[in-house]
Amino acid sequence: VTVINFTVTFEGLGEQLLTLVVESELPEVMRRKTELMMQLDKDKKTLQGLEDEILRLLSESQGNILDDEVLISTLQQSKVTAKEIEERVADAEVTKIEIEAACNKYLSLLRGC
Repeated sequence: VTVINFTVTFEGLGEQLLTLVVESELPEVMRRKTELMMQLDKDKKTLQGLEDEILRLLSESQGNILDDEVLISTLQQSKVTAKEIEERVADAEVTKIEIEAACNKYLSLLRGC
């Protein structure tokens, strides 16, 4: 038998309230936040896929890995892709700070509850 606790904490309820207020007052901020989360998730999956492909190529490689054109090409492309993702993550951190600053304006609503 599994018991599931559906108790709502004050903090959880406050976060939901804050999200509703910000969605209502600043829809553009919430849209950016949603897009940011989706892009970061996509980037994480892309990096995982690249890592898996590199490991597969390394495990299948015969002889000197430096002579494997496909492996070298994949490594070079992975490096470029990882750099692009790194830049997007840095931009995402700036955007995240901006979003948090916008949300913090409404935190006083929670404290008043």
